Amino acid sequence: MSVARRCMRDLHASAVAVYLTVPGDPMLAAAVVVVSPLGLIAPERLPLEDLTFASARAYQTGQICTARSYDTAARHLDFGVYAAAPHLVTAAPLAAGEQKFGVLLVFLPRVVQDLSPSETDYLRDAAKNLSFELDRLARSGVSLCPPRLPLVVSPESGAVAEIGQASAQVGDRSPDLWSAPFIFHLHKLSVSLTSVVHTRDAVALTIERLVSGFGAQAVAISLIEGDRLHVVGASGCSKEYLKSLNGISVSAKSPETEAITHKQQLIYKVGERGQSSGQGRVTADGRDEHVWVVLPLLAGDHALGTCSVGFTPEQHLIATQLSPLSTLSTLLGQTLERTQLYDASHALAQKLQQALLPRLLPQPAGVLTTSRYEPPTGAIELGGDWYDLITLPDGGVAAVIGDVEGHNTTAAVVMGQLSSAIRSYALEGHDPTAVLYRANRLLVDLETDHFATCCCVWLDPDTGTAQVVSAGHPRPLIRTADGAYLVAAADVGVPLGVEANPSYQASVHTLEPATLLVLYTDGLSGGELAQETLEAAVAASGDELEMLGDRLMGSGAGQAPRADDAALLLLRYEGPSAEVKEYIRRLHVLRHDFQGVRRTRHFLTTCLDGWHLDSLSDSAEVLASEVVTNALVHGDSDVDVCLRRYPDHLRVEVRDSDSHPAMLVDLGPDEDKAEGGRGLVIVSALASSWGNSPSGRGKTVWFEMDAQEAP
Repeated sequence: MSVARRCMRDLHASAVAVYLTVPGDPMLAAAVVVVSPLGLIAPERLPLEDLTFASARAYQTGQICTARSYDTAARHLDFGVYAAAPHLVTAAPLAAGEQKFGVLLVFLPRVVQDLSPSETDYLRDAAKNLSFELDRLARSGVSLCPPRLPLVVSPESGAVAEIGQASAQVGDRSPDLWSAPFIFHLHKLSVSLTSVVHTRDAVALTIERLVSGFGAQAVAISLIEGDRLHVVGASGCSKEYLKSLNGISVSAKSPETEAITHKQQLIYKVGERGQSSGQGRVTADGRDEHVWVVLPLLAGDHALGTCSVGFTPEQHLIATQLSPLSTLSTLLGQTLERTQLYDASHALAQKLQQALLPRLLPQPAGVLTTSRYEPPTGAIELGGDWYDLITLPDGGVAAVIGDVEGHNTTAAVVMGQLSSAIRSYALEGHDPTAVLYRANRLLVDLETDHFATCCCVWLDPDTGTAQVVSAGHPRPLIRTADGAYLVAAADVGVPLGVEANPSYQASVHTLEPATLLVLYTDGLSGGELAQETLEAAVAASGDELEMLGDRLMGSGAGQAPRADDAALLLLRYEGPSAEVKEYIRRLHVLRHDFQGVRRTRHFLTTCLDGWHLDSLSDSAEVLASEVVTNALVHGDSDVDVCLRRYPDHLRVEVRDSDSHPAMLVDLGPDEDKAEGGRGLVIVSALASSWGNSPSGRGKTVWFEMDAQEAP
């Protein structure tokens, strides 16, 4: 730190920053920044592989490199926000032997004049001394991983932590709110908020900057919903305070409601204005003498909510010093108004999209099915992908998947028209080639200027005969039990809506039991799904169809952003329906019919008795009751219960139309006597295996139990 300060002073720089490499990411992140009022030019992260930047060239070559702000901004327009005034950037590498740590970056308020030879030598010596110190810290076991937010100080600040301790002390800062560091953090927050689209992200960024950048001890952000305040994000606050704030009426008396009513910043200490001493986080010695700043979040002439920030008295914050903090009132308020509008539009688009998908897939004897649908990541527009599973008049099953061109309301309307028409044509008894021909005529006559692709599979469970027809859509993958693949729909016809009288041909296959059919849209894989991808997913999921759907869709933590929506429909042919019908039972429970839980127990008892599995009745009844009750209470839809008997196990599937996954609840000691929240805990304890998977519009919660027929 002292090296950076001396460089700042001796080179007359506006900012000096120490950038360290980010493990696993080709980036340099600022660990320490010394700034003057002109120090806003220092970005917090820099790409490591883009040689446009002096920092990247210095790191790669090991030499001191220089760049001018207007040259960098010309190639990277997003960095123009850091270059409000022209400046010179000089980077010196930080390395010891073969070990590279990062760079020392100096920002100079000059444009034409480069560093003189003596200044260059000075910077080289400074970087050498700093590299020696970094190497010493690394050898002693100190982590040199840069913090998420840099430690920012003024040139005249008092002693601060060594660079190796900066990450650990990020939350222990007490900046003067009139100082350059405060302006630096405020500027970086404002830049970050311009690109945020979701309310949760705007709230998270603000809380992180207030705590790690401004040194706040506690933060609570609340928004008005109806006539009440609801907490949308908090850090360092006591449970009592959050309970008192969450749900409070805007007409009640509290600092937050006063700030909203008067549209003014309020400052008070705990215990003042009728607040309890429990408000906020207590200090390390047990004191709770926090100074609280309550900011109304303003957008135009109205308030959206409040941002309450708690500081300790040791930070010496008085009313005059807190004035710059009021900038957050409009900065955050306008951002949250924009993100709330986006969130509402996004939620509406998702609801409309989900409404166009089938509520529950039928589960015919001889065929096991599941489905998935994922919208584009972060997009507001409606997608054009759809799927359907139709029980045909002759007892067969029709699987349909399609994709309408475009991502807008018109595409969604066309998708709804096509899916309804195809279902109607199928229920009239037409074969798949005739269905696609008629759907094409419909789309041509609608004159929407949209085209669509579609794939249909007509399956007869009694014989295993499958007809596959495609109108410009990726071929389905048909995988036999031994891992071989059948060639499906070799003749792919033209997309729907392109020609007036196209010809569609069906390829016919006879399926053996345990054959898997995978129907998908190109948003799943960016084109055709490779057999190698399916094989890897099958190997990872075993014989579990729901897990296979999750694997193929790539759901879960670490999922890559999706540029297009994607639909997936999986079918496993289990054998002739006459043979398997005896071992499949179904029960339909109507929405809000809580007597259905009792009927489910009776249904299970009857089935298990008929299969000579009486020993499983008690446990199966408990498990099914918990899952069905959960679906009725939280799913707000009809519930479909499917019971499947296999040679060595029993499987129960409960499907509803709620897309939110069922979650295990970790009950603490104080909540041990709670009435709810333990259903899935019981399922996890008693079932041999269980899971819950999104199935397009809804989800499936399933569990299995080891089963051996009684002698």
